[in-house]
This record gives sequence, structure tokens and C-alpha cells, in this order.
Amino acid sequence: MFLGNVIKEQRQKLHLNQQTLADGICTQAVISRIENQNISPSVEVLIQLCQKLSLTLNDLFSEFSKLPSKNLNLDKLNQIDDFIQNQKISEAEQLSDSIDIVNYSINNQAHYHFQLATIDYLQMNLDEAIFQYNLILQSLDHKSNKLWKFLALIGLAMIYQKRTDHDKVKYFIDTAEKIFNSIQAPNDNLYYYYLQAATQMISEMVNNHQFNHALELIPQLVVSHQGFLPTKYTDQLYYFSAYAKLNNNLGNQPTISHDLAMAIAFADYNQNQTLLDKIDQLMQQNHINQLNIKP
Repeated sequence: MFLGNVIKEQRQKLHLNQQTLADGICTQAVISRIENQNISPSVEVLIQLCQKLSLTLNDLFSEFSKLPSKNLNLDKLNQIDDFIQNQKISEAEQLSDSIDIVNYSINNQAHYHFQLATIDYLQMNLDEAIFQYNLILQSLDHKSNKLWKFLALIGLAMIYQKRTDHDKVKYFIDTAEKIFNSIQAPNDNLYYYYLQAATQMISEMVNNHQFNHALELIPQLVVSHQGFLPTKYTDQLYYFSAYAKLNNNLGNQPTISHDLAMAIAFADYNQNQTLLDKIDQLMQQNHINQLNIKP
């Protein structure tokens, strides 16, 4: 059961009225329903209220936490994904603390450890992130979704890239690349992680002058997903495609022009000025003054 009285008691302890607690989060009426009718709002609202009251979600669902509640925990995993993908890291961290993975499947446990690793990585807790990624690799079996192995390998490569340990970066990228084609691209919010990791892999290939291989994989990623072409990371992928072709004498002028035009369009939409500057530099270096998009 949701314990609305806990919020009321903590609010009164902090000498806050309902309106003050609600400010910037929800309406006073929502607080009233929480306290008087024990009606739980959205998880996002709850997290913000907990932060303001110095509570945890476990405080509010303490009776629940003793019982396995598969749907509740799966909902929490999805909510953490939303927080991470919208760069709400403190909210993701707090919600992750309320999860009990005892009754999770191997794949859902891997999902959870990946979320913890991502949070640690973004907070520069790199040793903790390495620990979580290794937990994923050690726990998976041959029946497990290979997506989690791929994401963990790329995650480890990115950490060792920060530590300039190039041998380990190469090892993890090469290992990830070997299983890439056996992964079925996910159709839900996990696609963001898949595309992010694949783009990081392509970036390493291009940096290491593995142009042919990068060009073999990029077409698998710049494709429609659920009816549209994702804007996130697509700008970088088109840039890498043009860069690889120009630096390896591959492709013809129309295809390179198309790649650059698409990279510019997506980078402009994403407000990715760093990439726009790289594209401009690449065009100047190769004396490209005019672009055309293929019909």
C-alpha cells in the first residue's frame, strides 16, 4: 500500500504547508489527495516530493517492498530509462535505490545493472561502473539477450578510453563488434542505448582508420525506426560515413555530398555545434563548396 501519511508526517515535521511542498512540482490538490486519500501520483512527481522531503521511495512503499511486485519494478526500470535518456540523473539514481531485483529474470537484472553502470559513468564513478558492467558479463548465459553484453562491452571501452588505455579499448570494441550483427535492434526505449553504443563503436572504428568496416555497418543504423529516422546520433553517423569515404577514396561525390548534407541537417536540428564545426572543417579540407541531397 502507498503510505500517504508518511508524506504528511514528514511535511509537518519540516514545517511545510501543502502549497509550499507542491510549489514547482504539482498542485496543492495533488498533495491533498496523497495525504488524505492515499492516492499515489506519477513516479516522477513522487521522486521530486521525496527529494524535497528527504525521503526515499522505499519510505513510501515500505509495506510493498517486502512483497515481490514484478510489474511495479518493471515500471521502475522503464522510468529510470526515461530519466537517464532525459539527463535526469539524480532522479534515476534515487529511483534505482528502491528496486529489488531478487525476482528479476537474468535479462532484467542485466538491464538494472546497466542502468547503475550508466549512472556511475555519468557521475564519473568509473570503478563502480566497471564493477556493474562486469556483473552483466558474468551473469549472462547463451540464452540471454546479447544486447546487454554488447552494451556492457561498449561501456567498458568508453571507460578505458577516458583512461587512455588503448589496448583495452581495442579489445572491448573488437569483442563488441563480433556480436553486433547477431543483435536484433530493440523496438522500445532500449533503442536509444543500442544506437548510442553502436555510434560509439563506429567512432572508434573511424578513429582507427577501419573505414571499410565502418561503412559496412553504418547503413544498418541510419534506418527508419518505428516509422521515423531518429535524430539523436544520426548526425554523427552520417558524418562518420562522409569522413570514412573521403579518407579512403570510397564512394562518389553525390553520395559524399548526401552524407554531409544529412549530417548538417541533423546536427542543426540537434543544435550540435561541435559537430557542425567538424563538418565545416572536413569540407574545407576537401575543398567541398556545394552539397546536394540524393533524390
